[in-house]
Amino acid sequence: MNEQKLPIGEEFIRRKILTKKDVNIVLNYQNEHSELKFGEIVDVLDMCDKKDLLEVLSSNLNVKSAMIDRKLSINPLNFLPSDIIITYRALPFEKQGDTVLIAFANPQDTKTVEYVRELIKKEGYDIEVYITLYTTIMAHIEKIKNSKTIRMCFSDTKADPEIKDEDIDNTIIEDVKKECKKKQRK
Repeated sequence: MNEQKLPIGEEFIRRKILTKKDVNIVLNYQNEHSELKFGEIVDVLDMCDKKDLLEVLSSNLNVKSAMIDRKLSINPLNFLPSDIIITYRALPFEKQGDTVLIAFANPQDTKTVEYVRELIKKEGYDIEVYITLYTTIMAHIEKIKNSKTIRMCFSDTKADPEIKDEDIDNTIIEDVKKECKKKQRK
């Protein structure tokens, strides 16, 4: 029997993670901001438990999920140039042998995934594709943007860039939250 997937909003309702009202808030916001995906808006607005959100996204997209810590076990700049991480929202977060685990904001974008796979392959690694929270990827991108030691190419140094918490600017996330709260009050 071929099981048909529900639209993501309906899946959140079916699992009793979001209400119909919550889904309508997300969809209304998404109509005006088509660059953001449903799950990204749910994440930014902190509308449900983060593990529940990742579970729905993972099963809906048929890709593994990862809760990524603020401090990574690897330096992502040792595997991808900062401009690639920033532009494609592809975050290397762990290395297991010859495989680099990479979280994508949009793992359904096969062109991006294949492009990143080819870049990593040139360095002798395979990749495993994951999805993580939008806010997690954006926080790491902000770290990279604000780092004073950004390296724009592959590097054999294993040193972490000097990144302090006070250097992190979460303006993207805060702007989305503020704008959506304004819409809710109208």
